[in-house]
Amino acid sequence: MRIALLYSMTVLLSLSGIVFAVAEGSPLAGFSLIVALATLFFVDLEEKFAVPPVAANLLGLLAFAVAGIEFFGGEIESRLLAGGHLIVYLTWVFMIQRKGTRHFWWLCALSVLQLATASVLTTHLWFGAALLLYSLVATWTLSIFLLYRSTLPSDSTAEMGTDSDVGSTFVVGDTWKGISRDVDARLLNWRFVTINGTVTFVGLLLSLLFFIFIPRVWIGQFSFLSDDEVAGRPLTGFTDEVRLGDMGEILENDDVVLELELLHTATKKPFSIGEYGSFLGPDPLFRGTIMEMYENGRWKQLRQGRPERFSRSGRNAEVTQRYQVYSIGSPALFSFGDMTNAYAISRGGHVYRERYSDELKRGDSVPLTDQFKYAVNSTLKPFDTHSASERNSWPRFFITEFLSAYQFPLRQVPDDMQPVRALAKSVVESATSDTQKAEMLERYFTDSDEFTYSLDLSIDDASIDPIQDFLLNRKTGHCEYYASSMAIMLRSVGIPSRLVSGFKGGTYDKNKQLYSVKQFHAHSWVEAYLNGKWRTFDPTPSTRNVIVREKADSASSFRMTFLKMKSYWSTGVQFSKSEQQTMVYQPLQKMAIESWNNAKDIVQGRTSGLKDVFVFLTSPDRWLSLQGAVAVFVFSLIIAGFVWVGRRVVWFLNKLSPKDAKAMQRVQYVEFYARLLKLLKRRKISQTPTQTAREFVQSAFIELKPELSRLGLEAWPDDLVTKFYGVRFGGLELQKPEIHEIDRRLSELETCLMKQEESNK
Repeated sequence: MRIALLYSMTVLLSLSGIVFAVAEGSPLAGFSLIVALATLFFVDLEEKFAVPPVAANLLGLLAFAVAGIEFFGGEIESRLLAGGHLIVYLTWVFMIQRKGTRHFWWLCALSVLQLATASVLTTHLWFGAALLLYSLVATWTLSIFLLYRSTLPSDSTAEMGTDSDVGSTFVVGDTWKGISRDVDARLLNWRFVTINGTVTFVGLLLSLLFFIFIPRVWIGQFSFLSDDEVAGRPLTGFTDEVRLGDMGEILENDDVVLELELLHTATKKPFSIGEYGSFLGPDPLFRGTIMEMYENGRWKQLRQGRPERFSRSGRNAEVTQRYQVYSIGSPALFSFGDMTNAYAISRGGHVYRERYSDELKRGDSVPLTDQFKYAVNSTLKPFDTHSASERNSWPRFFITEFLSAYQFPLRQVPDDMQPVRALAKSVVESATSDTQKAEMLERYFTDSDEFTYSLDLSIDDASIDPIQDFLLNRKTGHCEYYASSMAIMLRSVGIPSRLVSGFKGGTYDKNKQLYSVKQFHAHSWVEAYLNGKWRTFDPTPSTRNVIVREKADSASSFRMTFLKMKSYWSTGVQFSKSEQQTMVYQPLQKMAIESWNNAKDIVQGRTSGLKDVFVFLTSPDRWLSLQGAVAVFVFSLIIAGFVWVGRRVVWFLNKLSPKDAKAMQRVQYVEFYARLLKLLKRRKISQTPTQTAREFVQSAFIELKPELSRLGLEAWPDDLVTKFYGVRFGGLELQKPEIHEIDRRLSELETCLMKQEESNK
């Protein structure tokens, strides 16, 4: 058993060290693998070397000193790593000692601490897989450890770290904290492995349920019970404040975000497939959230006063765009091309727009968790043609505010980004107009071999602004980094610019005859104010479009399964209070209200409730959803309740029956076994609650072998237990000769024990 524990502990410590090393990006903790293998052979198996306790204590003090120097000599991240390195050093100190139970406990605790530190250093999907593997290995190791302790005869021997004496005082059927030893079964068997795996799975499942349903209570820097200071934002990032890199959470998710139907405004006739391609183009830009203010890696929206409500009339409109937006946790709406007006189709909904940015938003009368339908009228002209002509007719007050108050923040560059200013000016040095400057900055990214598209958000220099780090160090990232960098560089050369978050691309669904856009189509680009109009620029390399098309083409492949898992993991590690309310509690509340209303309709004899139930039962796509999971859970509770009530009723009826009552009395009390227990108790041999009858009898008669041999009863204990099980559980009726034979042998055993007691006196 000790050998199995040593091997398991070696695997556990090696795994935790490797995970910590990969999360840190340094090989230091990875040396735990070498130390674990070396100590397993030289210290534990061959016992050729072991550090005495005094030397181990000195090494522990040295570990604290080294970690202290690292802690006080570095930045915030270095201080965290110093704590992690201290855990690694102490693990090594315990590994090079001869191990008793106390050392095993400490090694398990230090291993868990290494995983906890690694969870702060990385949020990648591989860590989730490593965590699952670690949970299985840790559960197995702890189970082996408990079994190992159960085989030790005393705590003193356990502390010595030896099991050489195991078996000298070993008693079959004896227990240690609920673990029973049985000569007929090994402690390490397939049943143990199966139970261990089941416990791991159930533990992880319960942990996941606790993680999902326990309410989040965030204590921010400025507010209580608020998400303002929490990093996790809605998945799509279309809020009034977005941290640079948030969009990376959804660029690998294939859930549908919106569906678009195009109609000719005059005739209300749907577009053909060819007309979709002609109007939208290969990679249409669906404009969403507009961000004007940038500081410390975050984009914020500029407050523009109260949004305006669009009227239904759309003069000069040629195309009607009918959208259905699914739940994205944000009021943001989307549009394409030269918009003239927009209006809600969903009942009770309203569509608003910001005056100076033309951003569309939905009203709060319809919950954000519900689908929202609306329509956008547009012309066939380039973007901002209609809005530009509309701005020319504004009152002087609005024009002045637009050109000064609104555009002033769009020219601001943070003071700590002087290297970015210098880079932008060097790129446009030969330009003769603002338009040429903007085009040269766009080509600086799209035509350069230095910049590459990637979803890897690793930071080279955390002490500088993320945009500056991207431009000067990494030069690789996704669309948000390219768009943010170009926006700041445009401002550096005096051109007002803003960041736009929306979607680029999509696919035409021939079955639905709709244009479908998924989350991995999320994109960011730039709008610059040139010659009285907003002009669109997209500095992201074209490899982004290729990658997105590959995702769309392989929607049912293993790659998309992997990407969906990665998206779920990304959602989980940044599961904030608002996301929990949007994704869990609000759907549950809505479902509970609908179920209650359906139940009332059914009780009152209305058919609408039955229709809703029938629709749910005949919709397989709704089974694999939160609603389906809750329905299965409730149905299981109802079935379990009926089964429990049924069993109680049967038990009560059996109790009322005189014949069955007599049988139950016979089952609950077996006279000859009770007599045996009384006899053995005189020898101070008692059955413990964890022992079965067979375990107890086998254990007891090991000490009574001499007496049994003298009486010729060596095989009698097994026969006695077999008859007991038959009477107790099988309804066996013993014949009178069998009863007399059992009584005779018990009497002989009693006489023998009495004589032995008298002789001992």
